[in-house]
Amino acid sequence: MLWIDNKGDEMSFTALLADKSYLRHFWHPVCTLKEFTESAPAGIGPMAVKLLGEDIVLAKLDGRIAAMRDRCAHRFAKLSKGCVKQGAAGDRLECPYHGWQYDKDGACRTIPACPELPIPKKARSDAFECEVRYDIVWVRLDASFGVTEIPLFSDWEEEGMRVVVVDSYVWQTSAERRWENFTDFSHFAFVHPGTLYDSAFARPPMAPVNRVNGELRFSIEPPKEMLEQLPEHSPLGAFNYRCTMPYTVNLEIALYRKPERFVLWTTSCPIDDMTCRNFMIIARADTDDDDATHVAFQKQVLAEDQPVIESQFPHHICTEEISVVTDKVSIQYRKWQRELASAALQGKEQFERALLTDIVEPPIASVAQAQVAAV
Repeated sequence: MLWIDNKGDEMSFTALLADKSYLRHFWHPVCTLKEFTESAPAGIGPMAVKLLGEDIVLAKLDGRIAAMRDRCAHRFAKLSKGCVKQGAAGDRLECPYHGWQYDKDGACRTIPACPELPIPKKARSDAFECEVRYDIVWVRLDASFGVTEIPLFSDWEEEGMRVVVVDSYVWQTSAERRWENFTDFSHFAFVHPGTLYDSAFARPPMAPVNRVNGELRFSIEPPKEMLEQLPEHSPLGAFNYRCTMPYTVNLEIALYRKPERFVLWTTSCPIDDMTCRNFMIIARADTDDDDATHVAFQKQVLAEDQPVIESQFPHHICTEEISVVTDKVSIQYRKWQRELASAALQGKEQFERALLTDIVEPPIASVAQAQVAAV
């Protein structure tokens, strides 16, 4: 693949995934519920979003948020520029150009210019599966396989947990690079010294990386000695990662400072190959302090990460990159991505097998064993 760098020079790189159509079979977040309700005065849309390079419109029709292609079948105007019409016959999304109206399934129900004529069968906008979970709107572009679920968030309804859904944010990078950033242990000492980690501990701990029920699972225990160098709200503890493919991380932390549960959950929407919208939820058992303190701390961490991650060129993960033993998590993640991409082209059975077949490693006893496991 040919790329042009910031100086205008041509550079050739091989993308890890030549075909990313497998992502259409997964559920992806497109906005928070708060962002949707604030997108239009009545709180029912329409709202324009983009997923995997496709323009999508969201609108609350007949009591549920619907998702369809953001394009009128008539003269291809954007439906997101229109409005929602509520009536006895049902709610309709009206095109701003000629007033064609669409129902929640994407079928055109009204053509004002010629109401006496039958509506053409092709007069529709493709509708997509749409659900609200964790106060986030999720869309799945291809439901033909039907083997994926909306990713796990462990503590949404956990009694005694305070849950905060943070406003989404956009980075100029791929969703794959954002995921790897969140699960990369080696960068802590260099990107987050004094925030999340002590720079004196540059060698990260190693752990088995397992596939279980569509998740990558791994756990590490950073050195407790680092606590003296970190701020009060730095959530240092034993980290337990449950990562639902392709982009969600449910990080459960057994805090060192206090015997209380803390969960940091994040996921990304692949807007296109070079841009991702990111979502975060913070859940904690300690409700004595305010939400703003924890949100501000996480935003500080993101501000440290963002310029580094956006500097990676190209935005795609490339096969020319050099990996070492401590990159084990990303190596296993990339391997699974390749398997899923290939399996999806072969059909539902192969895709389901690649996604849901469990692979569990034995405990790692040495660096040598870790290096073998990482390759």
